[in-house]
Amino acid sequence: MQGVFNMKTRSVVLIGCGAVLLIFVLTFLIGFMIGLRPQANKISQNSWLVLNPSGNVADYNELRNQGPFSFVGPSVDDICGRIRHASTDGKIKGIIIRPGFAKINFANLNEINAALDDFKKSGKPVYAHGEMLDQKDYMLCAMADTVYMDPSASGGLILEGITASVMFYKEALQKIGVKMHVMQSGEFKGAGELYNRTSLSPGTEANMRRVFKNRYDLLKNHIGKLRGLDSLRVSEIFEQRPDMIINAASAQQYGLIDGVTSWDQLKKKLGIEDDDKLVSLEDYNDPKVSPGGQIALINLSGNITAGSERSHGFEQTISAAKVEKILQQVKRDGAKAVVLRINSPGGSALESELIYQKLQQLDIPVVVSMGVMAASGGYYISCGGDYIFADPYTITGSIGVIMAIPEAVELGNKLGIDSQTINYGKYSGGVSIFEKYDPEMLASLERNSQKVYTEFKQRVMTARKISSEQIDAVAEGRVFSVQDAKDIHLIDEVGGIQAAIDKAAKMAKLTKYGVKKYPAKIGFFDLLRQGNLFKMAASVVRYGDLSLQERLQQYLRQTIDTNQWLYFCPYKLD
Repeated sequence: MQGVFNMKTRSVVLIGCGAVLLIFVLTFLIGFMIGLRPQANKISQNSWLVLNPSGNVADYNELRNQGPFSFVGPSVDDICGRIRHASTDGKIKGIIIRPGFAKINFANLNEINAALDDFKKSGKPVYAHGEMLDQKDYMLCAMADTVYMDPSASGGLILEGITASVMFYKEALQKIGVKMHVMQSGEFKGAGELYNRTSLSPGTEANMRRVFKNRYDLLKNHIGKLRGLDSLRVSEIFEQRPDMIINAASAQQYGLIDGVTSWDQLKKKLGIEDDDKLVSLEDYNDPKVSPGGQIALINLSGNITAGSERSHGFEQTISAAKVEKILQQVKRDGAKAVVLRINSPGGSALESELIYQKLQQLDIPVVVSMGVMAASGGYYISCGGDYIFADPYTITGSIGVIMAIPEAVELGNKLGIDSQTINYGKYSGGVSIFEKYDPEMLASLERNSQKVYTEFKQRVMTARKISSEQIDAVAEGRVFSVQDAKDIHLIDEVGGIQAAIDKAAKMAKLTKYGVKKYPAKIGFFDLLRQGNLFKMAASVVRYGDLSLQERLQQYLRQTIDTNQWLYFCPYKLD
């Protein structure tokens, strides 16, 4: 009966997926025909560019939006490029910032700030207006020359400070009968504590508190600089204000904004009588991209995991196959230097090593630009560069290794599942989660953990010229704020992408150069042709065929990949 039910379920899913794919194809064909028709330039003289990001804002989009196929909003790279393009666009009078709960990390906010500073050099004004602003929205608004808020009592501004919650699964797993074996090298690695503790160990907590405090001080100083407020005043706002939500009048009194007015009143103040004069950044024409470029800017974002060269940015993964494909294109394009923008908490130890090897094979300068997170495996691949820049908000380090293996004997007993393995060979059938693991196998993995950890430390010692006597002081899984990382020589300089590009040009002895970005953007038709959508649909269908063991492992992978060596930092410090 269960088999019949599964067959019916799979049939329904297959029909549904087929219908969805058919709709995709038909929509593409219609959109493609529409896209063939020339589009009139809708931007009139004295228009205002509206910077209105909302939802998750990616570092870089590999999928090119085409007509009706606007699956993703502008990335930070798109935003910065269009802001700088607008500075020389005679039809753009100025910029108005109106964010809507945009999820942009701190390092990317700095990149947008740099683009707005370039825009201001043109003499054009930048205004901001908000109704309900969270902390990231406010920081974006504070980059404007003048900031306004709506007077409504239902609006306001929230400044949270810095926080993060760490989930511990030890007791929950015990209740369902799952025991997690954790092989870990690095005293402060911390990732294993999610499974074998109910709170952070004193050493890990102290390490994280130091990083958090540094970021909190950086945040207060950043807001103070943007608004011309001293640090004591900003601290009082964060720590002593009576209400969580700051209304517009109080925000003006604190010096966080310049005025209180509605959106319609602001438009009237700026002489905007027709909304046709407002051009959303999402609809703004992309600046023309130079076909060549002697400096290659490679964007790598997401977890490091084994994958195809055809995996794309919206999947938020980094694989050795994908990096190899990019580097081959960089070589064909004749680049003289590479800037590697990395935003990753790490992942697969093996993939990290393979990526490192590929970077080492380049015979041109490689400069690393760290985003908000370049930790563990993210730091590992950074060691493949010749010079490392990090954003002021970067979290890095986490030099350590972990493997987690679930054992579900008790769960099997509760469910009435018995498992028997017939095996020949000392370690054959070693990882069957419904059977107790051989202590000798676990001891072997512990020894292997030390070897993997030693390789990580060796890569760091070689890349950063750190002695064997000093390495443990910067390793052991500790995470570092950017200033601490600079003090212990894990990075070379504090700066953003442009600083990294300037350094790459200097190292390659270039005076005139273009910048070409990778991975190359692809269109919807290319995505369809490569079969990615069909693979996604097939993975949905396959989930109905997964065994209980596979489903359990898939669930556990939502927190951390199991059964493989990981260079991974599990904490989102943002």
